[in-house]
Amino acid sequence: MVLHGVPLAAIDFEDETCRISEDLDLVRMRSSLEAVGLINPVILLERAAPAGHRIVCGFRRLHGLRRLGRAEAAARFLQPADFSTLEVFLKAVWDNLSHRQLNPLEVARVLFKLKHQCGAEEETLVTHFLPLLGLSPHRNVLRSYLNLHRLHPGLRRLLDAGHLTLSSAERLAQAGHEVQAGVAPVLAAVRLSASLQREVLELAEDLAAISGGTLVDVMNQAEILEIAGDARLSAFQKGERIHSYLHRRRNPRISEVREAFLAERRRLNLPGTVRLSPDAFFESPRLRVEFDVASAEAFRETVEALGRACRADSLDRLFRIW
Repeated sequence: MVLHGVPLAAIDFEDETCRISEDLDLVRMRSSLEAVGLINPVILLERAAPAGHRIVCGFRRLHGLRRLGRAEAAARFLQPADFSTLEVFLKAVWDNLSHRQLNPLEVARVLFKLKHQCGAEEETLVTHFLPLLGLSPHRNVLRSYLNLHRLHPGLRRLLDAGHLTLSSAERLAQAGHEVQAGVAPVLAAVRLSASLQREVLELAEDLAAISGGTLVDVMNQAEILEIAGDARLSAFQKGERIHSYLHRRRNPRISEVREAFLAERRRLNLPGTVRLSPDAFFESPRLRVEFDVASAEAFRETVEALGRACRADSLDRLFRIW
């Protein structure tokens, strides 16, 4: 293998034909390069001046060297006449798969480039490349990942940071770019559990369909933007409040009944050891009463509190809110 010292100025950093990595600026990579230099040479596709050489393998290494102010890199050259576009790109794919697991965005990039850049047939992508990338060989899986490649940069950052679930990202990737761009700032300001994230998107989509608007119209309402911009709230509190607001808008009758129920329950003044809960969606006026005690005295106090509640007008009103 013949290695060459190549000036970084002779490399076309803008040509990302063979790029797979999502994040090109790794702190650990720069630390390694600074400590011991370039251990593994990069691979370049040779091109005559004035065009710079195309990066095949080593995007992160080369970006790291450039950030450190280095002038050149050790490289091995491929000759364009010896390899097809697909063969060159597969070298980049195997170089990455040999030492790490690709994240969903990187998998999406590989599939998108195989189809649109290398001309691979969908049947080949499904039967050969999906299993190679650790995915089930089904066309709907391929479609989901091809859509995922079109995800807005703001949403890509959230997915890469673990703040957006893969299912939510796939869902949003099916929307237009303008919709994704409009939703991204709100989602970036909040934190939602996987279940709440799914519910928020479902509620917002339902409200958009009911109103004849878009997901952006719903997620950029003044009330939601006010919550998202409230510096007094943590990101998780913002997420919970936005979920609560959307739930009230989507289910006004249930929300009204729930608020009335909570108000009357508070008026009963029951101790915290007593749990008084209705059906999940208030289908009937049935209530469940539960309590935990650790002593006979606590039992007597709880029963006395329940006795007082039995004589309170709030108890009658509690059963009339339905």
